[in-house]
Amino acid sequence: MVGGNEGNMDGTAYSDEWSIDGKERGVTVLDDGRRVAVKPEHEWADPRIARLLHDVRSPYLPRCLGLTSRGKGDSGNRRGEGNATFSGEEYLDTRYFEGREPLPFLECSPSPAVSSIVFEWVDGRAMREVEKSELSSTCLEKWFDDILDGLAWLSQCAGNPIAHLDISPDNIVIAESGDALLIDFSGARVLDGRARAPETSRVYKEGYAAPEIFLGDLLPESDLYAIAKSILSVWCEESATTLTHSSIRGALKKLAPSFSERLRCCLSDDPVNRRDALRDCSLKPITEQRQLSCTNSETDQLPTGEDDPCPYSLATCPFLEVADIICGE
Repeated sequence: MVGGNEGNMDGTAYSDEWSIDGKERGVTVLDDGRRVAVKPEHEWADPRIARLLHDVRSPYLPRCLGLTSRGKGDSGNRRGEGNATFSGEEYLDTRYFEGREPLPFLECSPSPAVSSIVFEWVDGRAMREVEKSELSSTCLEKWFDDILDGLAWLSQCAGNPIAHLDISPDNIVIAESGDALLIDFSGARVLDGRARAPETSRVYKEGYAAPEIFLGDLLPESDLYAIAKSILSVWCEESATTLTHSSIRGALKKLAPSFSERLRCCLSDDPVNRRDALRDCSLKPITEQRQLSCTNSETDQLPTGEDDPCPYSLATCPFLEVADIICGE
C-alpha cells in the first residue's frame, strides 16, 4: 500500500507489496482467504508500534493482524525471536504494554521470505492518485484532521508521543469510506528513547521531511510539517521537492482561509508554532514542558498575547506579493 522512498538515511528498502490499486508485487492472503499486506519485521524501527496497531481501533489507522511464523529465508528459532521482539521486557516500558500477550502468529500465502508483520488490506487509493477534480478545501481539511486524529489517538494509547516520520501522499490511503489513514508505520516510533532503532537511523522522504529531521531531532510536530506538504503536493499536482514559496502561497489562496492558516502554521520552521494548526479538541502531540533542541529561542524573545497581531495571513499578505516580484519567483 505504499510507493518507494524518495530519501532514506539508513538505506532501508520497502516491499512493493505495500502498493495499492494493482501495483503490488503479488497478492498475499491468509488461510481464510483475506487479503493482507506484509512488512518485514526486521525493518521496524520500533516494534511497539505494531503492538499498538494490533490493539487500537480507529478508522484512521491500519490494523495489525499479527506476525508471520518463521519465514522460508530465516534461520534459527524465529518464532521464539518473534515473541522476544514483541513481548520482551526491554520494550514494555509504558503502562499500556504491561501484561500484553505477544502478537498472534499467522500463516500467509505465499509465505514471506522473512518473518513479517501482517496488516489488514485497505481498499482505496493513495492520496497521490486522487484526481485534482475530486479535491476541494473541505475534503482536504477532512483528510488532514483524519490523519491528525489517528496519530493523536495512537499517542494517547501509548502514553507517550508517537511520530510516524515518513508521511507523504504515497503513505496516505483514502479508503472507500472517504476516510484518510496513514500506512507504513515501520519507521514510526514511540518518542521515549526506547525504540529498537537508534535515533540516528530513520527514514525520510525528500521534500516532505521537516527541517529538524536533518538536525537530529525526532518530534511529533515533524509529522504536521509532512502532512501539510503532502496536502499541498496533491493540491498543486507536483512533488513537494518542486514546490516553491510562490507556488505554496498561490495554493493556499485557493483554500478556505481557516484551513490555509492551519497549513501555514504546519510549515513553520519552529516546531512549537506548528501546534497552532491543531483543533481545540485535538490531543496535543507533546507537552508544553517538552524542550526542543532544534529551537534556541529564549523565553523573553517569544511573542506574547500583548504583541500587536499581524492583520494579514500568508495567503493575503501584500508584502509577500512584493517580495515575490523582487525575488523574481
